[in-house]
Formats: sequence, C-alpha cells, structure tokens
Amino acid sequence: MSVRDVLRSFLLAWMAGAFVVCTAAEKSLPKPGHVIDGLTPAPVTVVEPHRSTPLKPVEVSYTGYPVVPLLDGWLGEGWRRPNAMIGFEASDGYLSMIPAARLLRYPAYLVYARSDGDDFSVETPPLNRRVNLGPWYLVWDNLLHSELQRDGATYWPYQVVKISVIDVASLAKLYPPMLPERYRSGAELTEKYCLSCHQVNGVGGRKLPIDLGQWAVNQSFARFATWVLDPSGKNPMTTMPALAAERPAAERQVMARQIYGYLRAVGALDK
Repeated sequence: MSVRDVLRSFLLAWMAGAFVVCTAAEKSLPKPGHVIDGLTPAPVTVVEPHRSTPLKPVEVSYTGYPVVPLLDGWLGEGWRRPNAMIGFEASDGYLSMIPAARLLRYPAYLVYARSDGDDFSVETPPLNRRVNLGPWYLVWDNLLHSELQRDGATYWPYQVVKISVIDVASLAKLYPPMLPERYRSGAELTEKYCLSCHQVNGVGGRKLPIDLGQWAVNQSFARFATWVLDPSGKNPMTTMPALAAERPAAERQVMARQIYGYLRAVGALDK
C-alpha cells in the first residue's frame, strides 16, 4: 500500500468526521524463546540480501516465526487495516516502515538464529564489520516470491526491539496539503528508501535524524545524486547504502530525481 493511498484514506476519514487521533499500538519485543504465543519456531530459507549480489545469490536458513500471527497477538488485528503502516524499530533508532498490505501479501518471518547454528550476523560496510542480527531480524520468503529480490535489503530490519502501528496523522506530515500532486511518487520512494534512518517533518528513524527536506533545499541535484547513488564514493566511511543498488542504472537515476524533487518541494514549504 503506497503513501498516496494512506493519505487518501486519511483525508476521506477526516472529511467524514470519523478520524480520531490515538496513540499508536506498540510492542516491545520479548526475548526469543522456544514457544512464543503458542507458535513453535521453524526454519525458513531466503536469499540473504546482505550476502548476495545480483549475479550471485546466497541462500541462508534461519529459525523463527511467521510474523502475521505474532502481529495479531502483539498489536491486535487493527494492524491489518489496508492503509496501516507497521514500524519495526532497531536498537540504534533505525525504523523500517512497512505497509501492512505488504506483510499480508508476502510471507515474512521474525527470526533469531541461523538454522545451521552458524553465527547470527552480517558484515556491514564500509569496513565489513560483523554485526549481530539479534534479537530479532525480519526476513522475507524471496525464494517463493522472487520479485522481492529486486528490493535487496529494503524492508529487512535487524536488531529489532520494538514494533508499532504508525499513526496515520504522522504519515500525513510527509505530504502537506500545499504540495502539488506531481511529487507523490517522490514521497513514496522517500518513505521506502530514506526514512529508515532520516526524517521528513519529524517522520522517520532516529539513526541519523536530519530533516531531508531542509537539507535538500540547499543541494544541487548533482551533489544529491552522488550521495544517494554512490554514498561510499562521497564518504568511504559511510554506512549509508546506495539507493536501490539492485535496479538498473537508468531506473536509479529516475528514482533519485523523483526523491530530490519531492524533498526540495517539501523543504521549501518550511522556509
């Protein structure tokens, strides 16, 4: 479900007088155990995006639980609303905001160990430092649904400690009423690829919570594109991933241009 659909539902509910702002449901996650909420852990094999390249997929088997019944037990079935967004927050403030519709469409799992007993970790740039994935890591069955491999590690948060339903009123801040319709696609791409670490109008992760709209207003597209398309070229020590690295170069350029246009527009509204 896109940000556009979320905001449309919000506006319709507001005009009907039916929208009430409430505290988002959230759950601090328990420590992994053998049986959680009546579920027994089972293995799931995925193409691990942190270890794979487009030409060399690497399969890894993890142990964990299907996420849908866990969310039903932890958040109540209200999280299943068609326009809901679910936040998976990591211990360092990284926040993956995932449409509920995606979680209901594709099999996802909260895992806590390697099935083969190997180290539950990945190597991260720029120094290939080994990082523990626990306590929880959200993975997707991208073997059964191979189209998910095009998104790489997007929506694969690790070190997850808390899950919440993102308040619709907060999401509305991503698209102020004065913003022209042509920036919708850029808003959706920004939510998907940028707001896990950064923010727009206070919405997003806390890992590096700069306001991207205010920042982009003072950037040329050339400088912006360098940062998002080849961040390690701009700063060899950055941990920022390249935008949609699994996609063709021409498509990535278009995505960068759409994100830049949206950020510049939303940032200009604050001036």
